[in-house]
Amino acid sequence: MSLLGLYPCENVTAPTYLSFSSASTAILLGIVTTVGNFLVVMAVLLDPNKDLRSPFSVFVANLGLADLVVGLIVSPMAAVYLISEGLNDTKLNQANKQFRIWRHIPYFISCTASLLSLTALALDRYIAITYPLHYRSKLSPVRAFTISCLIWIVSVLLTLIYFLVGYDNFRFVFANTAVVVAFAVLIFTNVKIFKFLRREVRHWDSLHDSSEENAVKKQAVKREKKITKTLVIILALFSAFYVPSWVCVYIINFCATCDCIFIHWVRDIQFILVIANSGVNPFVYAWRLENFRKAFKSILTCRAFSQRLRAINFPL
Repeated sequence: MSLLGLYPCENVTAPTYLSFSSASTAILLGIVTTVGNFLVVMAVLLDPNKDLRSPFSVFVANLGLADLVVGLIVSPMAAVYLISEGLNDTKLNQANKQFRIWRHIPYFISCTASLLSLTALALDRYIAITYPLHYRSKLSPVRAFTISCLIWIVSVLLTLIYFLVGYDNFRFVFANTAVVVAFAVLIFTNVKIFKFLRREVRHWDSLHDSSEENAVKKQAVKREKKITKTLVIILALFSAFYVPSWVCVYIINFCATCDCIFIHWVRDIQFILVIANSGVNPFVYAWRLENFRKAFKSILTCRAFSQRLRAINFPL
């Protein structure tokens, strides 16, 4: 029997231990997500080492902003809901039901913006590597910023469907449209990118470094390959979190015989997986990309802020 559009355990209270455990996890992940993605956004905004003014970095910052919304808004609101659920207070639970829309809207907007930002990153890499001359002439940081703004507008407009179909229906539709389409685009672009890079690397490896031009081109290909591998790691982590989350959505919507305690576990795991995905990306940037690593260090030591103040002639 299909339960599509309904939460089968709406009137069954979750175990107290589960509510408080999930709330604690949401708070911890929210802190990690907020700090990490704040560093990503500030690194691109301040650009302390003058090496993050590229379309790729703008899209990375946009993804970081979407994940920052998860850490600053979605996680705390989820923790409040879970704590009130654990306290089993009738008035608090009633208030939560009345205001649950304010939990759901930021959640779906940030998830949609994350998916679209990842897709933009993949397309950015695809065009940069396969059509480098066209990429340099057509896509600037300003245009990347414009595309990022459009991503947020589209994310808000798509989330308005929530008001027509409700939370559970929208969650199911989101899992089967936005997530699947994004996966298809990401897989297609990355397969094409790696085929192209493999061919280019073989070509340049056959050349000697005798000329400066050849040496520069080989170095550029290696740099692009490293950035692309970083994106693939991010996509792999995205898959590792979102595929189980997608399975959880199916269980909630179609498992008519499942015990309600199990369903509550699945509900919380599905949500925690989405939050966790938002917190891992900054660690990947710090691990793989030296320019982001240096920018993070500059911000954490406050050197980036002092440089920015001196640049605008603000007295320290």
